Amino acid sequence: MPEQLKAASQREGGGEAAVLREEIARQKEEILRLRDLLIAKDAELGAARGSLTELNEHSARFAVTVRSLQTRLPGLLRRLAAGMRRKG
Repeated sequence: MPEQLKAASQREGGGEAAVLREEIARQKEEILRLRDLLIAKDAELGAARGSLTELNEHSARFAVTVRSLQTRLPGLLRRLAAGMRRKG
């Protein structure tokens, strides 16, 4: 772009150079806007990853609890049935 700007400033009394400068300014503003948007999305992604990690930990703890209950449930049911037979 600098070569275009230099050539444009030498032609037509610099009118084209002014247009190019304005375009460069607009593009710089757009780059900054997109950079800010990217930073915000990166922060959202970090938060989502944190939530996912937390949910995975909860899920793992829940799975351990379920396996423990599945292992202990038959014995608990036998004791409950035996207790009911004694009372009944």
